[in-house]
Amino acid sequence: MASVSDEPIIEDVSDQREQHKDLKGTVCIYSPYLNKFKTIQEGRRISVQNAVEDPTAWEILEVCKRIMPEGCVEGENKGYSRDYEAQWPPMRGRIRVKLFDSEGKATNPDITTRKQLFVAVAQLIPKMACRQAGYVDPNQKDMGAEQAKIAGALNKNTAGTNKKKKGGKK
Repeated sequence: MASVSDEPIIEDVSDQREQHKDLKGTVCIYSPYLNKFKTIQEGRRISVQNAVEDPTAWEILEVCKRIMPEGCVEGENKGYSRDYEAQWPPMRGRIRVKLFDSEGKATNPDITTRKQLFVAVAQLIPKMACRQAGYVDPNQKDMGAEQAKIAGALNKNTAGTNKKKKGGKK
């Protein structure tokens, strides 16, 4: 039988402290923060007038990359704990934005608070090309006629077409 030592186990947390220092001045954004259909209790952080219909983590990431300098935005595969829908793609994702550099200067002088960042991102998401009417996904653009028929059939509502008629046989 192995003996148990009486010495306490001490973990080296210096690496965690350094990592925490690197996160100073950052803001996390989850898709429910900007979702028009969520309530304050469900996690919405801005007013309904400024919010967006079902933003995805990818859209938030792309907008943040455009309005913030390079190296200030990173995406992480994390889900929002308050929202079950945000645990699964395409809503799943945490975007970490660095508002201030190590010296305390704003990385984007126009955006210095969390609220300003949330509103700026929410205003730009509806202007994205993928949100415009008539947008065709480049991955589906080169579909052949047969594949387009299959895709169209999958999108059609065919429920209830195979019902038998009431009454006797004729």
